[in-house]
Amino acid sequence: MLAAVVLLIPIGALLIDLIFGEPPNRFHPVVWMGKVIGFLDERVQRKSQKHDRICGVFVSIIPILLFTLAFILILGAIRIYGGDLGLIVWGILSAVLFSTLFAIKSLGTHTLPMMNDLKNNDLEAARRKAAMVVSRDVNKLDEKHIISCASETVAENLVDSVISPMFYFGIAGIPGATILRVTNTEDGMIGYLSEKHKNVGRFAARLDDVLHYITARLSVPFIMLASAVLGYDWRNAWKVAKRDHVQTSSPNKGWPMSAIAGALGIKMEKEGCYSLGDGELQNDPEIIARTVRLMKVTSILFFIIVLIPLYLIIGITVQIFLENALFGLL
Repeated sequence: MLAAVVLLIPIGALLIDLIFGEPPNRFHPVVWMGKVIGFLDERVQRKSQKHDRICGVFVSIIPILLFTLAFILILGAIRIYGGDLGLIVWGILSAVLFSTLFAIKSLGTHTLPMMNDLKNNDLEAARRKAAMVVSRDVNKLDEKHIISCASETVAENLVDSVISPMFYFGIAGIPGATILRVTNTEDGMIGYLSEKHKNVGRFAARLDDVLHYITARLSVPFIMLASAVLGYDWRNAWKVAKRDHVQTSSPNKGWPMSAIAGALGIKMEKEGCYSLGDGELQNDPEIIARTVRLMKVTSILFFIIVLIPLYLIIGITVQIFLENALFGLL
């Protein structure tokens, strides 16, 4: 019975995400993570570089420990003390929880409406939607840069929001995916090089870079494989990734972005920062749909080839060990 429940956890999570997408904010663990991070960040009194960096370590570590231990405690209690029914509930809750720690459907939900606005020649509506997914000034973005902006968002988040959570779930189950998701949320909130966060957010930004280092590079062969399946230029994906990944300020996000740009034969550009791919910026809104399609196929291939075997061999063993160990200490 345990084997069947274990196998259904990742499969159930994938189906929940593809069918339903993200839960409402009041039920979303990532939103709760953000509230805790924001609460701690606002209580750091900025004094000196050393003081702020030390405080930043605690701002990062406390939410990681809080949510990881909480999820281990809840799931462990249900499995250990719930009997056969508890095992089923443990499996269902694990699937639901994991589905909130990665995001495939929502990447299309947040970007495909821009494509529809551009097809309807509503540039202002597309700009408003772009402002919800990027930090750059969107007020002067033309159609070509909005298309690029949407494709960049999908390509970058293929690693941040899909491949990395799946990889760390494969290594350590729910605890692994939780650590990754909390760290990524911290990077998004306090990892920017703003005056307020340049020291407090330093640890979070560096930890996020470390956790995505392997998965960013691992994404490229899966983008190439998905490109071959879809009939895109998989050879050019590798060529452009190898050449252009160094252009981004992040050591990681250039890999999936440039690989997808190469596969689709497009250019992705953030003016003054990077220009990935060859040729000129495209004005065909359908590029957004093609990017989303490539992201989804890449995600599913990674799920089948990497997550499932890794989780069955390592991840579930680590998760159950941590649950048992925590209750052994208690």
